[in-house]
Amino acid sequence: MAERPRRTQLVVVRFADGRAGKGGQRDKERDVNAIRWFAAFAAVTALLNHGSAAAQTAFGVKGGVTWADAAFIDQFTSEALLRKAGGGFVTLPVSERAAVQLEALYIERGFSTSGLHQDGSRTRMSYLDFPILLRFRPTPSAARVRPILLAGAYWGHEVGCRLEGGVAQFEESNSCEGRFRLRGVADVGLIVGAAIEMATVDAWFVTLEARYHYGVRNLYWDPASDGAKARNLSALAGVGVRVGG
Repeated sequence: MAERPRRTQLVVVRFADGRAGKGGQRDKERDVNAIRWFAAFAAVTALLNHGSAAAQTAFGVKGGVTWADAAFIDQFTSEALLRKAGGGFVTLPVSERAAVQLEALYIERGFSTSGLHQDGSRTRMSYLDFPILLRFRPTPSAARVRPILLAGAYWGHEVGCRLEGGVAQFEESNSCEGRFRLRGVADVGLIVGAAIEMATVDAWFVTLEARYHYGVRNLYWDPASDGAKARNLSALAGVGVRVGG
């Protein structure tokens, strides 16, 4: 009976040391590198756009649905949630067929474990994303229907999080604090996608778009936990207008 408390204390000490050790340092270094990469990408796209013609600048709004899921470090399984996304964009030309697109989007992330695990639940996270995208148009600008390829990065700030379903074992079942005590408030990731832009009346146009968001930051923000990284597949429709001469 006298040995058992000492063994328990040793396990706790090892866990605390391990969480703050090399593994945690590597995870923080990856996050810092991801943020630096995003900052460098933003700087390069700003330089590419320097001196571009304002006549082709476009403004618009878009919205649609997103299938939100997560990739877990420890192979934990989950299912996608059908969520929503929407916001505004401005497109700045770089050349005849290339442009930089700046966006501000509200997007919902998360995942579901309902039916997959005991006491499964649905995790719903809301973010304000700020993507910077490079757009390439294979066809000339005079074409009425224009396919577009997209690639870039995003930085997102968490504005809400809640749990639904079998969460009675958590300390606060109506929030994320009982489950994700050390979760981060920011997300950084990559975006790839394709769109179709269709001219309508005068300078107006509509867009149909599919894109994939590949998060690179651990949303749990705890190296000792079963870390999760966001994955979103989005289908968006939008309307925009070109301004200037």
